Amino acid sequence: MNSSDSQAADKGPGGGNIARTVDSPWVERLLTLHRQVRSAVAEAGRAGTGSRNAKGDDVKRFDLVANDAALVVLKELQLSLVVDSEESGPVEIGSGTPRYRLVLDPVDGSDNWARGLPLSALSCAVLPVDAPLHPDRVEAALVGPLDQDIPLIALKGAGAWRGTERLEASRVGSITEAMISVELNHHAPSPGLARLMAAARGVRCYGCASRALSLVAAGATDAHVDVRGRLTAESYLAAARLVIEAGGWVAGLDGAPLAAAESLTDRLGLIAASSRGLCDEIVDVLSHGRH
Repeated sequence: MNSSDSQAADKGPGGGNIARTVDSPWVERLLTLHRQVRSAVAEAGRAGTGSRNAKGDDVKRFDLVANDAALVVLKELQLSLVVDSEESGPVEIGSGTPRYRLVLDPVDGSDNWARGLPLSALSCAVLPVDAPLHPDRVEAALVGPLDQDIPLIALKGAGAWRGTERLEASRVGSITEAMISVELNHHAPSPGLARLMAAARGVRCYGCASRALSLVAAGATDAHVDVRGRLTAESYLAAARLVIEAGGWVAGLDGAPLAAAESLTDRLGLIAASSRGLCDEIVDVLSHGRH
């Protein structure tokens, strides 16, 4: 994901109303989606297990409630869409030829939500219907924390926003000064990852990819690293677009452009960082131990 048009966002002054900054109907659509899903999940409670999804993960009752609420909102748009959800798979809604594909994780960080941990989100990425599943092709994106009223929204070429606040990745460019997050769920740290964690100024682990990447976009952390090879597109597509629009960098574990996924069952690892320089340093520490 090294293309200059996608990795280099306009980092103009903060502030401004996103709805006035760019004329996109997706802003209000995504705001409505977040509002309705939050409401449905709150009413559903945190208990109860439903079934298993296509990846073999447990699906909790609130996952299904959130998915149903999202589909209701999207059907009310009266658009022809393909909605590709972690919980229900691809569903075509509306009549006519679909123009857009929405990649949806109704509750990213389900285990966190079930335990009352404040690290879960609705994740939604809007792409052309025939586009590969890659952050470069995401035209609009939302990461909507389930415990917060205001979601994070990105529009391709127009920045990433939290309400009227424009998001900017941090200016930290060195591992020794960086606050990083890593994902350790079902994973014992490799020697390279252990070196990285020891070298960083601070390390956090959130258990929710969309929230972890969105914290990089907001400048709250400086990088997020997931070396497990377990990430699927619905968890990272929207948040990766946020990082790019905030001026950050997203790449594969070798620093090369991120691979496109063919479906929501394809898995990968990634690095999201405040800059390409920091990403390259992370790659170097992971592979060679230099910092």
